[in-house]
Amino acid sequence: MLDTRVTGATLDAGGSLNLTLTGGLVPTDATAVALNVTVTNTTAASYLAVYPAGATRPVVSSLDWSAGQSVPNLVMVAVGSNGQVSFYNHAGRADLVVDLEGYFAPESGSSTAGSYVPLAPARITDTRSGSGYPNSGDRLGPGATLNVQVSGAGGVPMSGAAAVLLNLTATNTSSAGYLTAYPQGTARPLASNLNWTAGETVANRVVVPLGPTGMISVANASGSADVVIDVNGYFSDGTSTPSGASLFTPISPVRVLDTRLTGGTLHQGQTLNQQLAGSDGLAPGATAVVANVTATDTTAASFLTVFPGAPMPTASDLNWSPGQLAANLTVATLSGSGSVSVYNQAGSADVIVDAFGYFTPLASQLVITTSALPGGTEQVPYSFDLAASGGVHPYTWALTSGSLPAGLTLSSAGVISGTPGAPSAATFTVRVTDSSSPTPQVATAQLSLAVVLAGLPTTTATTMGTSSNWSGYAAIDGHYTAIAGTFQVPSLASAQSGSYMGEWVGIDGWGSSTVIQAGVDEQPNPANPQEFFIQPWWEVFPAAANPITTMTVAPGDSITVSIGQMSSGIWSITMTDTTTGQTFHIDPAYNGLGASAEWIVEAPGIPTYPLAAYTTTDFSQLQLAGTEGALAEIAMVQNGVQVSTPSALNANGFALAYGGVPPPAP
Repeated sequence: MLDTRVTGATLDAGGSLNLTLTGGLVPTDATAVALNVTVTNTTAASYLAVYPAGATRPVVSSLDWSAGQSVPNLVMVAVGSNGQVSFYNHAGRADLVVDLEGYFAPESGSSTAGSYVPLAPARITDTRSGSGYPNSGDRLGPGATLNVQVSGAGGVPMSGAAAVLLNLTATNTSSAGYLTAYPQGTARPLASNLNWTAGETVANRVVVPLGPTGMISVANASGSADVVIDVNGYFSDGTSTPSGASLFTPISPVRVLDTRLTGGTLHQGQTLNQQLAGSDGLAPGATAVVANVTATDTTAASFLTVFPGAPMPTASDLNWSPGQLAANLTVATLSGSGSVSVYNQAGSADVIVDAFGYFTPLASQLVITTSALPGGTEQVPYSFDLAASGGVHPYTWALTSGSLPAGLTLSSAGVISGTPGAPSAATFTVRVTDSSSPTPQVATAQLSLAVVLAGLPTTTATTMGTSSNWSGYAAIDGHYTAIAGTFQVPSLASAQSGSYMGEWVGIDGWGSSTVIQAGVDEQPNPANPQEFFIQPWWEVFPAAANPITTMTVAPGDSITVSIGQMSSGIWSITMTDTTTGQTFHIDPAYNGLGASAEWIVEAPGIPTYPLAAYTTTDFSQLQLAGTEGALAEIAMVQNGVQVSTPSALNANGFALAYGGVPPPAP
């Protein structure tokens, strides 16, 4: 995701940068990300703080290093403003490398896919000769790869695990190098998980998807090294509901322990117990805590083991040499009372623990699962049931801020109903409370709802001629605050090289330098006439279009797009694939005039691509809100040839056909 050695954005002392993570591989509704963060080319002893963009920089550290070191660490951090995460360097200069390992997003319905199952730490591989563990004696030479069986080991089930959380340690290192962990059977990625110099013992937490046979691969770049792997938990693939399945809640990072201040320095063979659940913003019912553990003021080579209580497992979480400061992310499984134990093997060391979030059992976490509301139509009765999961039934619903469109109310049972009045748009917050005793759980969500006109402007449609890249209808010369429409994703009739097309619904495209829009693009594959690429997207032009990666769209699918103004400068975009039930929603900033509204087939690009030959498509359920103007009918002409023609407009909408002959109206 980032390499400042390439971008030139090296972090100076006191320097910071924001990295945008959502909108591509990470969906816009992601709440947190898992990143492998590496610093290199370091010029002074320093630390890196990683935290949600827009938040006050917390008093925590995610990586610590001495001058000249290259140090990695896994970070699980909440996504902040504009889908960004902030990185701050305390002293000296350092380059930053950020590799994406995964993300956390709201639970989808009742599925357990992506939920985390904490386990007591367990060793599943140790290549040191005579270790007594799997792969004993399989020391990794330069360029070597070790395949490790994870399913069925250390508490990980033989089936049902999509990915695992491991502590990966390299020791007996002969030269500077690094390890990369990845699913067995896949191509080795351009990423690293831990880096070292000759003679170092280095540990790092990793999240690794499992290969088809439940294995992972560990590749060594250079030199020779022994590898030790401890398993801490796994992520469910959703095919079952494992006991202990838990959901992640990120928090603003907070320091929960510093033995330099408490006087609790850990001496040789000592164990400290720290209560975590129920303190410092961590839920009383937490079963695991995401925490960065740092050892400092170290007097001898040693390691820490972080575990939920007796018996202490054969596992380690961070290793160091005398005088070295070492840190590693842990997802610490908690004891039944919500505490964690930390054991120091030799010498003495102070321990610092910074918390970034926690896991709570799936069944006990109350979540509002409604993420988007269908639009309403003026003077047409409306009813929609809000949904939640987890907690204890029955639920009680309430409106806590904002207001519903006129004519609609929210019942305590969670039903929005009534007959909407004049076209409008509203953003509001709903709260659901469960029946847990003695302390009920509460969840909130911000939702948007637009009410549109019952039909198109009453002005007679005016034929406005042709365009080189548009075909369809546009409402012009008015002031429009909402638009909606449904179209069918067409099939492409041929694979003309370099051709392209898209269907969209938007505001302000007619004669304007700005437009807010959403739709679907299709592009043929010239190498295979039977194949073409389909991508849903949204855009606030002139900014680049944003791919919608959480929806998979196919030819023939019915796509409904609604766009409405929520408040001054804030609009709402909702896209629903009514064929599959998939929905996407976002509330971007937009300050256009709202002078036009469009339902369009387009040949995109600058310069314009040739329009792909397509089958007929319909636009139906056309709706507008705002001050009415006129309607413009548009045919597309490229190189003197009419390539897309709309039908006449009627109460059902209109059809579009490839070529110069108008299709029958729907």
